Amino acid sequence: MGMRPTSRGSIHLTGAKASDPLRVQANYLSDPKNLEDMKLGVQHAREIGNGAALRPYTKREHTNMSGTALEEYIRNGLVTFWHQSGTAKMGRDFMSVVDAELKVYGVEGLRIADASVLPSVTTGNTMAPCVIIGERAADLLLNEQGAK
Repeated sequence: MGMRPTSRGSIHLTGAKASDPLRVQANYLSDPKNLEDMKLGVQHAREIGNGAALRPYTKREHTNMSGTALEEYIRNGLVTFWHQSGTAKMGRDFMSVVDAELKVYGVEGLRIADASVLPSVTTGNTMAPCVIIGERAADLLLNEQGAK
């Protein structure tokens, strides 16, 4: 539930200079399934928070919204923090930015070796996949230089 969102945003260049700002369109909850997952998550959190085991530690429920009010609460409170990934997807389809050797399509001499190449959001912390991506990039560069 909610660990693999299907809503997709975009990042666009606003100019040719490196100092030109990026335009980020997060597009959170553009897929209605993601909103349903969030509502289900709130329901589960309520059940846990209102359960007998936590009753001695609970004063009151923060919110008891439903319907449109709950949807607005989720939309207004939704933020991302850390672990952004997938902005330079690895693959071979029209959405892909890098190939299997981490080379950016159409840009000579540029590779990307971070969480942005992940084709989908991982369900765990992104640190481990990033270590593997970095190790792979090192191997690719060493092999290219003939050092291995």
